[in-house]
Amino acid sequence: MPTTQDILQFHFSPTTFQQSAQKIIPITLASLNDHRIDKLQKITEEVGANSFSFSGENLIPQVFRKFKNSINNNNISFERRELRTLTYSLNYSEQNLLPIFSNEYELKHALTLLDLNWRDSFLVGLIDCYLRSWETKFQKSLVQLEQFIANKLENYSGNRSTLISFKNNKRYFNSKNGDLILGDTIAKLNIPIQEATRILGVPESWFDYPYFSKVIVTYYERNKNRISNEIDNLNEVLLTHNSSTTNKRLISKIIIQANQPQFVTIQDQIKKIAFTQIGDPSTVSNWTAFENATEIERSEIIEARNILNEWITQQFINVFFNVCINDERRKKFWLRFASKISSFKVYGPLHTKNMLKRDERIAEYVDARFETVTSKKDVSAFILYIGDYMLIEFSNEGYAFYAYKINSPYKPSLSYQLNSVDDLRNASMPMAIQSDNYYDYFNDEGRLTHRDGNQIWETRFNSWMNKKIFG
Repeated sequence: MPTTQDILQFHFSPTTFQQSAQKIIPITLASLNDHRIDKLQKITEEVGANSFSFSGENLIPQVFRKFKNSINNNNISFERRELRTLTYSLNYSEQNLLPIFSNEYELKHALTLLDLNWRDSFLVGLIDCYLRSWETKFQKSLVQLEQFIANKLENYSGNRSTLISFKNNKRYFNSKNGDLILGDTIAKLNIPIQEATRILGVPESWFDYPYFSKVIVTYYERNKNRISNEIDNLNEVLLTHNSSTTNKRLISKIIIQANQPQFVTIQDQIKKIAFTQIGDPSTVSNWTAFENATEIERSEIIEARNILNEWITQQFINVFFNVCINDERRKKFWLRFASKISSFKVYGPLHTKNMLKRDERIAEYVDARFETVTSKKDVSAFILYIGDYMLIEFSNEGYAFYAYKINSPYKPSLSYQLNSVDDLRNASMPMAIQSDNYYDYFNDEGRLTHRDGNQIWETRFNSWMNKKIFG
């Protein structure tokens, strides 16, 4: 039986119709439209960028001095261009003249001067100063500037996209927690942290301002469960932000988080980032707390440094007792004490250093931790510092273990290049444990061999260390 479509000679294919519709607009016209849209977007970006352009950097010293003189001289007047320059001069200082921003009374005088001659264009320079001064110790000045900016934005009714963006995003400029709110928002929206400047409507170049420090930290804290996915982006973000404060603040948190078995696969990446962005944990000055750090931040930096040092120590122990001397028992024994080792050094001939540098696990840490001796004798020494002791293991199986107290007259001097690792041995030292038929006597310093007897050597080492180092 014929269908209705057959009778009417009407055959309709939705797929064919959809494909035909896609061809209504010629490809050339679609390409032209895309080109024009891109051009309009670029013009919009350029117009917005012009709002932040400031060509008066060379005038800042002159305007700064003029303002300082005007504080006690009411007859000094300023042109509009000078007043705009003044908004960029609040953090400037020279010789014995402190920044205007550091003195709340001078800042008030500057804001009053701007208010009497107000132009909305002044807001950009003031916000620039505000975000640059976000973590300042001059909190009263920061609050004063914040209130002034907030009032001006509240009263703004113009159509400049830059200032409208500032006004709409005022919650992000709250000095109490605006940066935290922004970081949290970006994380929740699953937007890359590099988009922070776009969301605020400020230039990308402002990403290195102190304001963005806790924006970045908050973003990563909210994404800590996905840190394995975020870690690849971390180094790029920190390089762009370029702040030692943020490096210490954020990397410390990540190291502490990653010190768990489930994050072992990313520990090497974190080590490299920490080493690059902060420095070798063996140098304490690299890991000192930044100015105005809270007690929590200070303790996190210390904890992270200790963890990082432990990770590096573990790797060196693994490599040393595999490469320099293939001794699995010694390796396992010292790995148990990695968290107790405050620092270490390896001494040996140049060829041993080069051999260790070929191992990618420790290659970048070798230079700071290996000291060459002049002798080419193929023996190296691993010096471990635990508590008040210098402990020395040698790569030659026939060499005993040595334990010296840090303040001991027997302790070898390391203030000059050693001729040989044999300079670290002292044959006059007694055995660390001396025994008769009834008792074991434990000396504060001495030697121990790795030979098993009535007890395996690990047991004797443990007994001595528990009594003398950890007792």
